[in-house]
Amino acid sequence: MSIGAAYVAVVNAFVVPPPPYSDQTPNNQTLSNLGRRQDEDATYDCKGSIMCLTMRRKACDEAINYKVIRDDEINYGAEGSDAPHVGVCHGIASDFGCAILIEGNKDCRRSGNDMWWDFQDIREMGCHRCGHKHWGEGCTTTIDYYPECGKIH
Repeated sequence: MSIGAAYVAVVNAFVVPPPPYSDQTPNNQTLSNLGRRQDEDATYDCKGSIMCLTMRRKACDEAINYKVIRDDEINYGAEGSDAPHVGVCHGIASDFGCAILIEGNKDCRRSGNDMWWDFQDIREMGCHRCGHKHWGEGCTTTIDYYPECGKIH
């Protein structure tokens, strides 16, 4: 067994399973599926940076639950789009951490609520740390390690 495989085996032995999914926001507001975008042709993968194994899952939860603008306005978009933000990022006690980003062409745009649901969909597909939801014409919602959260706007 290689050193990398042994490390992964040890890390996975101590990974705490995620808490059950809740439809409650951090402020205990109940959410509904009424505003949920249905991306019937979406595909998923759990790929990401080699640094994904070092990323704390809690950083991703903090980013999506406390930093994303939770409304139906189109506030997020890929680089080159007219959206004011590309995503959100949170690092725990450092600037590197977990980013949730919209990637693709200039037409790839999402609301904060859409991003929140994309995040839930990626998790429901079995991605524990990093992952992608591919939607639209070459658009992706990405959860991945990011070295400088301060550069995400």
